[in-house]
Amino acid sequence: MNLLTNADKSIRIITYLGLIALSACTAVSSQEQIFTSKEGKFSIAMPGSFVEEVNTPIKGITTRTWTTIKDESAYTVAHSTFAKKIAVEKVPKILQALSEAAKKSNFVNGKRIAGSSVMKNGYKCLDFTLTGVPSPSLQAEIKKKGINVNNKLIYQRSLLCIKDNQAVEALALLPSSDELKSKGASFIQSLNLK
Repeated sequence: MNLLTNADKSIRIITYLGLIALSACTAVSSQEQIFTSKEGKFSIAMPGSFVEEVNTPIKGITTRTWTTIKDESAYTVAHSTFAKKIAVEKVPKILQALSEAAKKSNFVNGKRIAGSSVMKNGYKCLDFTLTGVPSPSLQAEIKKKGINVNNKLIYQRSLLCIKDNQAVEALALLPSSDELKSKGASFIQSLNLK
């Protein structure tokens, strides 16, 4: 359970970083670029310009996060390494629990509007979409950057994948359902796991 608690913290940090970047920055370039992790665990088409790379150590988990900004959307990909291998039979429950935790911690009365389990190159994945008004804790993080998101509806599209002691998440934060269907979908589909 400690691993699940730490993984939940990691997911919340990823979402916070993406929203903070969304609120604080604008893209310099509209070019899409293929990003490949140094560890070689994945590649993904990242729209916009890179904002930052963040290393987040949490007890038992090391997470590296990369974020790009394009227009009013943030695109984040994260690679986590867990101290211990996760048993295959526990992965679906962990994925569902992390999706539910993201909904509860990131949104006020958030809604899960889509979700499906998929396999991708040996990784068990959960592809899910959330929507709602950002939670007070998320709003507080964003307000530190001088941006007010009170009562603004946002969309989160995520593909969270786990295999052995590795997790990769692609997460898009988008201001409209139209962008969710087009830009969010193409971003998620571009994730290539190795």
